[in-house]
Amino acid sequence: MNELKRQHNLFVATCFVVGFIVGTGIFFLPGRILYEVDGNVTLGVVAWIIGGLMIAPCVYMFSQFAARYEKMHGFVDYAEAIVGRRYGYLAGWFFAVMYQPAGYAIIAWITSGFTATLVGFVPADTRYLPFRFFISAFFMIMTFMMNYFAPKVPVKFNVATTIARLIPLVLMGTAGLAIGLLANWAGGYCPEGLTSSPASHAAVALPRNARGGASLFAAISATAFAFNGWQAALAFNTEVKDSKRNFPIALMLGFGAVTVVYVLYFIGVVNASAESASLMMQGGGANFAQGTRSAFTHIFGRAGGWLIIFMIISGLGILNACCLGMSRAMYALARRGMGPMPHRMVELDANTNVPNNSMVLAVGIGFAWLCVIFAGTFGFFEWFGRPFTFSLPDFYNFSFFGLLVPMFLCYAIKERKFFFPLIAAAGAGFMFITYWLGSPLHAAVYSGVFVGLALVGFCFIRR
Repeated sequence: MNELKRQHNLFVATCFVVGFIVGTGIFFLPGRILYEVDGNVTLGVVAWIIGGLMIAPCVYMFSQFAARYEKMHGFVDYAEAIVGRRYGYLAGWFFAVMYQPAGYAIIAWITSGFTATLVGFVPADTRYLPFRFFISAFFMIMTFMMNYFAPKVPVKFNVATTIARLIPLVLMGTAGLAIGLLANWAGGYCPEGLTSSPASHAAVALPRNARGGASLFAAISATAFAFNGWQAALAFNTEVKDSKRNFPIALMLGFGAVTVVYVLYFIGVVNASAESASLMMQGGGANFAQGTRSAFTHIFGRAGGWLIIFMIISGLGILNACCLGMSRAMYALARRGMGPMPHRMVELDANTNVPNNSMVLAVGIGFAWLCVIFAGTFGFFEWFGRPFTFSLPDFYNFSFFGLLVPMFLCYAIKERKFFFPLIAAAGAGFMFITYWLGSPLHAAVYSGVFVGLALVGFCFIRR
């Protein structure tokens, strides 16, 4: 009586994967990556490809897990079957407390920044931060109410917004790539690589990061946020028709399509104009977003100025997807008799077949993370008297890749299949290590926060 229904076909499952991955981050991350690699777009493309290649084996392994293990909430199923019950609980607790609610708050905060820009505010200005907090909370409440009271609407909304997000990415990627190639052919710039002419031209007058190989590691770790999200789709493995066949296909097909679109879009947006590349090269989230908007305006004229609308739609779409996914997290633990109040978290609404109690708790945790973001923007976090930037996306990506390595190694030993599991373990380990190489201080703090929250979680484990 507490089992979710199988109701999604392959197309909807693929839209879930793509919809969870393609979020608001792709609209400003190309600027950050361009900044990290000092305007060398060729090196930026390398960072995107390496990031995708490091994560692709992980996605492939999870597609294999999906074809073999199935109970409730894929990531918890796989961790429990491969490593053990307690590790499965840790994986479930991570998704329920650290990954999905934190992602919910992050997307709401980013979307509120786009909304502030639309109405003429400067998102980074501290005077407007209370406005952004209010708008973020409003978006979170609205998506929660839609999922709580009309659970069929969010699935259709996810499919529609996924398609809407891909349209501007493909258009910009195609147009920007053509402009970059024409600029190289005409010799109008001094390119550092085949597709780097406007960015290289803009970078000449700007100071360099001069961090050597560390800048590439920082760029690769930044791509992890853009590729992030496919793991949230694992929550729906038992709601897909013929899931042992369809869900692995959806995972690989969705991730492959997104990787191609991301690389194409990055080349396009940084080649749109030297002015937009110059904005991105100045660093900072506001400049990254403004640089992207400038690129769209340069290519598409006044219509490109309305990119901000697509950004907001994208934010609402991924926010809705986050709410869909995280509502299953505590429910998955409760189905195993674990976690806080399992007898309440396991209940499904008789009319909508949705775990409403689990959803309410997840949204509450999401609001707690929103407060952390709000406090961080005011500089409340310090390290020995110096401001410390606690990046939630980096925190949960760092923790996630750390959790993957033992799973792949145990699977290799248990099943005596070593090639792909070891490649996937190496890829996840590489992404984990990039955080230590990029910023050891942040990696140490993230490790401490993860251990602290994990200890809290084990207070609720039950037989």
